[in-house]
Amino acid sequence: MNKTLRTARRLGAVSLTLLAALGLAGCAADGPAGSPGYLLPATAAGQQYPHQLAVTVAAPRLAGHLDGEGIVMQLSDIEVYQARQHLWAEELGGQLQQLLIRRLSSALPESQVVGRGQPLLAGREVREIRVRLGRFQGRYDGVALAEGQWQLLAGDGTLLAQADFSAEQPLADDGYPALVRALAAAWEQVADQLAARLAQNAS
Repeated sequence: MNKTLRTARRLGAVSLTLLAALGLAGCAADGPAGSPGYLLPATAAGQQYPHQLAVTVAAPRLAGHLDGEGIVMQLSDIEVYQARQHLWAEELGGQLQQLLIRRLSSALPESQVVGRGQPLLAGREVREIRVRLGRFQGRYDGVALAEGQWQLLAGDGTLLAQADFSAEQPLADDGYPALVRALAAAWEQVADQLAARLAQNAS
């Protein structure tokens, strides 16, 4: 048996183990009525900044494989699987936007943080956050991954800062509830990075 084939079989074994742990094995048809829908949980930020800004948050732009109802698992370096029984209870982009708004509001309690297009308070520095999300999935090594790029803009549309991000959170347990909690924690890492950059760019 050559080395390439042995490597492929090892990856296949890891993928099958992960599928079984998450309850995916044998899931060839749509889930039955009553299958759970998942919402991303939110927690309070650990650090707060005293700035008074007006911040708008656009709904993240999602990679094509994320733009669906099923939670995504990465089975190897090239394979992804969208669950048929374990679905998001609400559209993922909207959940990510709301979680980002809540986390930034917690980190910047004196600022106004709203969705893009909402009215803003007068007399405050305006900032806009845009995010492109290329990865938001469980990974075959037991890690939840959030990866993409964010942009921070001034009120007139001037680009103030831009950076790629990659946040990882190990799963605390087997199963989709643990994966959803780990994905939320990874996304909150990204939110905390953005809160720090907002504070850094405030007058």
